[in-house]
Amino acid sequence: MMALGAPLFPNELVEPILWHPVIFAYALVISGADLIILASLAYISRRMTKAIPLLLVLGVSFFSAALLGPLADLRQPSRAPLIFSLAHLVPTETHPGFSFIALYANLWLILIILSVIFLLFYQSYHLHLKSQAGGRLRILYRILSLGVGNEERYKKLKPFLTLLAAITIIPAVLWGIYPSVLVVFQTWLFLWRNWAILPLIFFADTFVASTAAAILVYYIIKLAHLDYDVLSPLLKVHSAGCVSVAGLLGVQLLLWNQWFDGSPLNTAFDVVVPIIYYVIALLLLSFILALASLKVTKLSVFVSIVALLGVILNKWNTLVNGQLISRTGLGVLSLELPPDWLLTTLSPIAAAIFIFIVLSSIFPLKVKEVG
Repeated sequence: MMALGAPLFPNELVEPILWHPVIFAYALVISGADLIILASLAYISRRMTKAIPLLLVLGVSFFSAALLGPLADLRQPSRAPLIFSLAHLVPTETHPGFSFIALYANLWLILIILSVIFLLFYQSYHLHLKSQAGGRLRILYRILSLGVGNEERYKKLKPFLTLLAAITIIPAVLWGIYPSVLVVFQTWLFLWRNWAILPLIFFADTFVASTAAAILVYYIIKLAHLDYDVLSPLLKVHSAGCVSVAGLLGVQLLLWNQWFDGSPLNTAFDVVVPIIYYVIALLLLSFILALASLKVTKLSVFVSIVALLGVILNKWNTLVNGQLISRTGLGVLSLELPPDWLLTTLSPIAAAIFIFIVLSSIFPLKVKEVG
């Protein structure tokens, strides 16, 4: 079981990994929350407005699949709805404390409702135009247009949509740092409790994942007809995210060196540290490619591929490899995965892609700017 001889707690030999690799997929689809943040900020600031339809549809699609990750990891999935109906959010005499996971499950529901309402009202007039054009889905478009049948009526929605976008940002930001907050404050794994700036890294890393996904999807959809006004703001946000994550990872390496240099605990970090250097290199390469893509937009596909590779390595290293360090900090466990780990890991991502295909066939990803 162990790569290094050292004291272990007995239960570690029974179940070395408590959080199965599906948490890795869970952390990836959470990037939908950051896409919703970007769409909301874009609407409020009236910047990168051409990217709003793509960001909203992609964000709602990915975030809709977020709870499929923990659902796949439950031993009794049939009881999952109880997290909403019997959520333990207020301490009582019988049950002191509160459920952190239940809190975020209900925040997921709130964010889904807010973002879907935002999507429907933002797209309402554009769906009316599609209903006027005819086609097999014209009745559906008319229903989803919510009665917004002219530009004047659509313009009157702007104050409401601005307020809705501002409210939506709050739960989206809270989800942007999850599950890093959970693993840092709710578990006693050695690496995670000594990863002081993990929530910051996770938040920035999710922006890297979300913008990389948006750029890749946009590239696939448009191919030879890339719009600089859509790509440029995405590339700039992506660049900032890459530099932030690379810098924060470097800071954490320095902190570990300061805290554990010369200590027997330092050896256990060999499980994660070498991969962190690869992640930093990939993110800096993606940053350089993003700057080049501002001049040559066709390079943007490589920005996404390199960044997504870095994000995948980083999340796997943090969430899976991080559990291999013994709770004593003095040993390293071997990785033993269940037979169906790949299927359960890919399923939430596949579900998010499927939802995006369905929603993008209904909601236009390019709309006429009104007002």
